[in-house]
Amino acid sequence: MEPLVTALLDLAGELPHLPRPLLIGGGFGLYLKQRHLEETDREPTLIAGEYWPPARATEDVDLLLPTEILVSVDHMRSLREALDRLGYRPEAKYFQFVKETASGPVKIDLLTCDVPSELADQVKVKSMRIRPAGDVQLHAYLTPEALELGVAPSVFVLRGTRSDGSRDELRVHVPNSFTYLLMKLHAFRDRVDDPRKGLAAHHALDLYRIVAMATRAEYDLVRALAMRHVMSAPLQAARAVVAQYFGDERSIGMTRLLTGAADAGLPRADVRGQEFREALGEMLAG
Repeated sequence: MEPLVTALLDLAGELPHLPRPLLIGGGFGLYLKQRHLEETDREPTLIAGEYWPPARATEDVDLLLPTEILVSVDHMRSLREALDRLGYRPEAKYFQFVKETASGPVKIDLLTCDVPSELADQVKVKSMRIRPAGDVQLHAYLTPEALELGVAPSVFVLRGTRSDGSRDELRVHVPNSFTYLLMKLHAFRDRVDDPRKGLAAHHALDLYRIVAMATRAEYDLVRALAMRHVMSAPLQAARAVVAQYFGDERSIGMTRLLTGAADAGLPRADVRGQEFREALGEMLAG
C-alpha cells in the first residue's frame, strides 16, 4: 500500500487549505480500517478477527468529496491543479485520474453523494457526473446511495514517505459502516453478472469484511441510520439486494462471497456465513 500512502501524502501536501481531512472509501478505506484493528487492542467485533479475510491490496483510491468541497469552484479548481502538478492525467473525464509510478499505476477516483436540494443551483449534473456551477475541469461521480457520508467516520493516521523522500503523516477519515454497506450493496448489484469484474466476488467479500469488523457501537449506529432513512430509495434498494442475493446459504451472493474468500486465502470453513447474513439483515432493518 506504500504507493497509495505516498499518493495521499503528496496530494494533501498540495492542498493545505482543504476544509477537512481526506475521506477515503473503497477497498483502500477498508484496508486501512482492517490493518488498524489488527494492530491495536480493539473492542469485540461482530465476527472475530480469525475469521476475517486478509487485508485486500488495491491500486486505486476512492476519494469521497463532501458537499462543501464539491459546490466550491475554488476548492475543486485547487484539487484539479494539485492533480496536474503531481502528474496525474484524466482517465475518465474528469473524475478518474491515473499516474504512472515505479511501483505501477496509481488511480484516484472522485465520488460524492447527492447534494441537498437547497444547493442544487450550485452544481451541474450530467449523467452521473457532478461538478460546481463554474468553469472547472473536475467532476465527481454521483453516488446517491452514499447516505450519511460525513457522519461518524473512523479516523486513522497514515505515516509514510512523500515522493520527494521526506517523511510525513496524514490524518484521514473512512466512512461509517452504514454508508459503506449501502455503497457496496449497490456496487455488488451492478456487477453481479459482469465476468470482466469477477462477478462481484470482491464486493461480496468486502460486505463480509464490513460486517465482520463492526463493533457493537457501529452495529447500533447502522440500525439507527437505517431507521432514519427507512423510506429512502437507496436503502430500500440495498435491502432488496440483501433479500435477493444474500437470503440463504445457497444464494448467489453467498456463492460469490465464497469465491472471493477463496481468492483472498480465507478457507471456506472459516467463513462465518450465517453470522454475516443475520447481522447484515438486522443492521439494515432499522
